[in-house]
Amino acid sequence: MEWAGRLRRFYTDHLQEVILPYWMERADSAHGGFFTCYDVTGMHLVSTDKYVWSQGRCTWLYARLAGGAVPGLDEMIRRRCAELAAQGAAFLQEKCILPSGRAAFLLAADGTPKEPWPGSGPAVSGFADCFAAMGLAAWGALAQNDAALDRAFALFEGAAKLAQEGAFPTAPDVLPTGWQAHAVPMILVNTGLELAAALKTAGRTDQAQRAQSVARWGTEQITRRFLQPGGVIAECIDAGGRVPDTLYGRHLNPGHTFECVWFLLDAAGQLGLPELASTAERVCLNLDRLAWDDDCGGFFYYIDRQGGPPQGPAFAPEQALAGAAVRDWAHKLWWPQVEALCANLWCFKRTGELEYRQWFERCHTYTFSTFPNPNRAVGEWLQLRDRQGRPLEGPVGGRLPVKDPYHIPRGLMVLIRTLGQMEQQ
Repeated sequence: MEWAGRLRRFYTDHLQEVILPYWMERADSAHGGFFTCYDVTGMHLVSTDKYVWSQGRCTWLYARLAGGAVPGLDEMIRRRCAELAAQGAAFLQEKCILPSGRAAFLLAADGTPKEPWPGSGPAVSGFADCFAAMGLAAWGALAQNDAALDRAFALFEGAAKLAQEGAFPTAPDVLPTGWQAHAVPMILVNTGLELAAALKTAGRTDQAQRAQSVARWGTEQITRRFLQPGGVIAECIDAGGRVPDTLYGRHLNPGHTFECVWFLLDAAGQLGLPELASTAERVCLNLDRLAWDDDCGGFFYYIDRQGGPPQGPAFAPEQALAGAAVRDWAHKLWWPQVEALCANLWCFKRTGELEYRQWFERCHTYTFSTFPNPNRAVGEWLQLRDRQGRPLEGPVGGRLPVKDPYHIPRGLMVLIRTLGQMEQQ
């Protein structure tokens, strides 16, 4: 398929000529790990703090690239990625894991744990545990390092236990008491599949099956508890399992849902769940129609579950979260667009339905005319735009000054792999 081959080459070139050269220079040679707190231009380091989920993400990315996840990647880049993966894994094991066995959330540049807010303690996010597990698993598989695989599996088991007990901490977004986030089973689906693949390469069949069973549990939680009539995946539910009819309860994060779509499609293939794939495809098409900005292009950052700006009352426990949804809803961020590309391309490959390809092409045109940095000497992307596509300044996509090499290069890896499979069909 000529169309698929042309796009695969475009994405491969963009990954190794624009994205990776920027990020491969962001390693901390003095203390280990990686710097990921830059302003939206990518030119200025705004903090030397190190968020552990970013350290895990970086390690995972470099290990996967070193292991051949992108065919035809420049050999010098692959070797450098192997070095960076080893550096990241060492930092994770030596600095990021607390005596309790949990991952810290935030570290100073030298690896000293920090409380993100007074009295919180250092282990405030199960997401940090999951991303640290993913990074260590990917590097453990690459380097055939049993200690890293052991630590990865222990971190994952701890996160799964917290989730299944309803005690998974969700910083940086702390929900009202009793509420549960769709992001929790979603991350366990992705982490479980990544760990299973890494563990299988090491011959750890029983542990791989355990990781897959957690991933399956995550898919069941999403489809039975968070999936709503009409093909909407709620971002959160209350203690009674209902979607609150409040501003934050009603809001949707299209980027999260698109990301979840291709996680579910991945799970459907690996776990043999064809009905799950059909569900994910319906969700994707519904969200395409609901979240696209017909006037200015691109997918909105936040929307109401019926489309348009978030609606409803915001009660005291959710006001900080709801305020961001109201303020930023029409902004355009880099990562929801990338996740939409992955979801729609995967759906098109599976079904052959033309509407998925049309949404994919529409999003591709918008994304690559809006976000790549016009200053090629810097590279990477200008991540935050207003509704009309003009650059904005401020924290990138939330309250934390964090952007790491994850959504863009991971998305490009998914697109390259999917297009390569389509060329062979």
